[in-house]
Amino acid sequence: MVAIIVVLLALPIGLLIRNRLGAYLAFAVVFAQVYTFQTGLLVMEWTNGATAAFPRSTSPELLDSSLGYLAFTSVVYLVGFGLVTLGHWLRGRRRHNAEEVRLDR
Repeated sequence: MVAIIVVLLALPIGLLIRNRLGAYLAFAVVFAQVYTFQTGLLVMEWTNGATAAFPRSTSPELLDSSLGYLAFTSVVYLVGFGLVTLGHWLRGRRRHNAEEVRLDR
């Protein structure tokens, strides 16, 4: 769910929000909401016995089996910030090209 939101919304947020810091903040807020919802759903499934997101582990360490989930969502978060940056760069490039066309007239 988080990966889908990142692919669908990160680039448009970078394109539509003029201020880069504002775009980063908007992406972080959307990601936080979806991440919280997804984590809640996964924990509810885990308490019902599902082991897809959090596999069973015989290790006494609490985080030993869920570090993969943390690593995956961290990479998705960083990719999202990269897409926001790309969208902001494309917005600036498109604006710069539009100004060049106006000067040639």
